[in-house]
Amino acid sequence: MLDILRSIKRKVLTEGFAETVYLFLKEIEKEDRVFKHPDNEFLVNLNFDLELGFGTTFWEGNIAKSLSYGKTSRKNLIPFLRYFSEEKIPANIQIAGALLDPEASNLSIFNDEQRKAMFEHRDLFKLTDDDIELLKIPSIETGLHGFSHRHFTNISDTDAEYEIKSGVTKFQKHFQRNPEFMAFPKNCVAHTDIIQKYGIKSWRADSQHPNGELEVPLGHWFSPGVLGREDLKHALKTIKEKKKGFLLQLWGHFTEMDARTFRELVGVIKESGWKLTTIKDFKKY
Repeated sequence: MLDILRSIKRKVLTEGFAETVYLFLKEIEKEDRVFKHPDNEFLVNLNFDLELGFGTTFWEGNIAKSLSYGKTSRKNLIPFLRYFSEEKIPANIQIAGALLDPEASNLSIFNDEQRKAMFEHRDLFKLTDDDIELLKIPSIETGLHGFSHRHFTNISDTDAEYEIKSGVTKFQKHFQRNPEFMAFPKNCVAHTDIIQKYGIKSWRADSQHPNGELEVPLGHWFSPGVLGREDLKHALKTIKEKKKGFLLQLWGHFTEMDARTFRELVGVIKESGWKLTTIKDFKKY
């Protein structure tokens, strides 16, 4: 009975969609600004922020919960990367630079309790050589997610410069190239002049209609809890009916679902006639 009532409520209030999907589709109906979607191409960019629980929202007030997120992310990371490799799945993964720095636990910005947790769980807050090699597979475009996962809207120019310079330096050391795409922690976009100074060529916007031509529309959070199989299928169909072409960024972390669920949702995307792409390859369309 509850499911029937929920279904009726959806049909009456949100056209059969989950509320988040309904609001997203209403937002993208608005006239686009600078960003140009492709003509006659319907593309999905699978986009993941990788911080392994480091500096997450709960870091300040609930370290145990932050560690739990980190452990879930660590558990899911390798199965995801192996799937990307085996099936040649295009995706973007942005890395918090501190995960590439074995001395990150000594960062002075953290308090004694946080540093203690980082020391006790130091294996959780770093990427191994094997992790990094898997992240180098050809179908993945790796980028930057700041350095210590600080919100850029809350920091000074000096701190932003430290975050980007440190992150880019560690990234270059391990990947032998410059990161070109960035996802701001919590999508808090700021100090864009500084990130461009260090070679970042594009980044995820904080809205569906970014003002700058270098920004990629926010897209939708890629979590089955808010974008389940049927909602994803309906959303992709609806966008195709209303748009001449579209780039949909589905972003999340490695905590929202396991690899099996992810495979099922990728299947929905492919069955709906959408192509998968990286941000760098999107620019070729």
